[in-house]
Amino acid sequence: MFSTSTQLKHWLYGSEEELNQLRTEANQRFIRHRVTDDLDDVYDKYLSPAEEAVHTKHYESILRDFCRKFSPPMPKSVVGTAFQYFKRFYLNNSVMDFHPKHIIVTCVYLAAKVEEFNVSMQQF
Repeated sequence: MFSTSTQLKHWLYGSEEELNQLRTEANQRFIRHRVTDDLDDVYDKYLSPAEEAVHTKHYESILRDFCRKFSPPMPKSVVGTAFQYFKRFYLNNSVMDFHPKHIIVTCVYLAAKVEEFNVSMQQF
C-alpha cells in the first residue's frame, strides 16, 4: 500500500542532493523573476543558496525556542510537524520571497491544528 501512496511520491526524497537541487532551483527561480539582464554578479545583490541555508538553520533554532517557551508546553509531535512544514516550505520557496518569521508561526499554528493541540489566537 505505501509503495503506491502519494506520501511516498510527494513527501520522500531519494538523497540529500535532490533536496539541495530543489532549494537551488527555488533560489534561482526567485532571482530570475527579478533580474532580466546580466546574471553574472547576481549574488552581490541576492542571497546564494548557501546563504539561504544559513538563514533557514538560524530560523529553525528560533522555531525550536518558540516551541520550547510556549505555554502550555507543546507536545513533541507538534514541534516535529512544525519543523517538517518549515523545511518542506523552503524546498520550493526562497527565503527572499517569504520571510521565515512569518512562516514559523504559520507552521507552528498549522501543526498545532493538525496534531489536535488546541491553541487560540490569543495564546499566539
